[in-house]
Amino acid sequence: MSQRKRRMRLADLLHGLADAGHWPELAVRGMALDSRQLRPGDVFVALAGSNVHGLDHLAAARAAGAVAVLCEPGDLDRVDQDFPALAVAELRLRLPELARRLWGDPSGMDLVAVTGTNGKSSIAWLLAQALGGAMIGTLGVGRPGEQVNVGLTTPDLLSVYRALAELREDGIKRVVMEASSHALEQARLAGLAFSSVIFTNLGHDHLDYHADRQSYGAAKARLFSDYISQRQLINVDDDFGRELAARLAASPGLITYGCRADRSPDIGGRLLATTRSGLRGIVQLPDVDLTVESGLLGRINFMNLLVLVAELDARGYPPADIQRRIIGLTPVPGRIQAMAEGRVVIDYAHTPDALENVLNSLRELTPGELWCVFGCGGDRDRAKRPLMGRIAESLADRVILTDDNPRSESSLAIIREIQAGMRHPDRCQVVPDRAEAIARAIHGAADEDVVLIAGKGHETEQLIGSERLAFSDQQAAEAALAVSA
Repeated sequence: MSQRKRRMRLADLLHGLADAGHWPELAVRGMALDSRQLRPGDVFVALAGSNVHGLDHLAAARAAGAVAVLCEPGDLDRVDQDFPALAVAELRLRLPELARRLWGDPSGMDLVAVTGTNGKSSIAWLLAQALGGAMIGTLGVGRPGEQVNVGLTTPDLLSVYRALAELREDGIKRVVMEASSHALEQARLAGLAFSSVIFTNLGHDHLDYHADRQSYGAAKARLFSDYISQRQLINVDDDFGRELAARLAASPGLITYGCRADRSPDIGGRLLATTRSGLRGIVQLPDVDLTVESGLLGRINFMNLLVLVAELDARGYPPADIQRRIIGLTPVPGRIQAMAEGRVVIDYAHTPDALENVLNSLRELTPGELWCVFGCGGDRDRAKRPLMGRIAESLADRVILTDDNPRSESSLAIIREIQAGMRHPDRCQVVPDRAEAIARAIHGAADEDVVLIAGKGHETEQLIGSERLAFSDQQAAEAALAVSA
């Protein structure tokens, strides 16, 4: 992405918000909330977090080239007098205004936001391709295939505004963004307006952060209540989606979609065929039934295409153009990513709903046995572990439990919690070494079998203890396939 050097006087940045003190002429090139993201000439914005305060990292910020720090008035005495420190009252609420001053107003851009437990990355990737735009999300920032990793599903507010400015400088006008529940709860998209906001589903995830499922759903719903949008696309196959659509029934921009005819979606869908080489289905638009064909795999991807068709149709794209754009789509990295002619599939499924959906999708493509290799992340929602164990045992023929990202937890302790949900835990294999588990499944599978490697998807690191080790499911699978070839 473009990183054009911009410069603003500190006095202009803070005009009407704070006194620039002895440093009105100080040149500001950027701002960051995270000291690790600072570039030379940036201002460090230090706020209180859930565990630490930004000022705890002031030394790192200065070492990174920060020229000043902004903080709340009550925190000013924590900063040494030899460094420019400015107090801004209600600093967190002022972030959108500060961001617009420095990076410009993104209101002229065509923004789409996607929220939901599962499907955000896939829809962002596919829709960004179809619209000829870029994406901001789990897979990074930029045009699909050219992304820069940002480490979070939805970056912090200043990073979002900075990314939008750099994309705009690259000539990109359309951006599809993932909106996580954390981001919506923390108002990381504050000040933005959207052409469309999309809801995919509400499943079991992040209950280590949200108090309960109701709070989790309320966070997702904020995208539809707290932000201006022209259109609201909602999956009414999902029970929470149906409730959300009912709340928005008076909105002229509401468009419901789904495959359940009994829920009368505005945009319906019927999957006709799904094989290891792709899918074919019918999307029922208000005026025409549209046949769609794609090399994407599985029922899950048909639902993703349903969203894409609904959005393109709402924008006025002709049916033939929609079909052409679908045929030209490239698969999403680590999302039902097929290898070895569909005998091995890598997927990011790391929630009970996602694992259930991908196993059901692959069952339709599997003439032989369905294998499932997965684990659960450490220091994350523990309640989902037995649920995922039960789902894997009931939907796969063979299960191998392994490490995901154990982080600070014991690998075997995580696996035991997964097994707690199984009726016959002794029937699954336990192979903590993920590369070995992948190899064992691939070498043990017959030609008519399908091996699902779930949980990490596109990731290229494994988090064990305090270490970040290079690891890729795709590379591990390629190595195992090379040996068995």
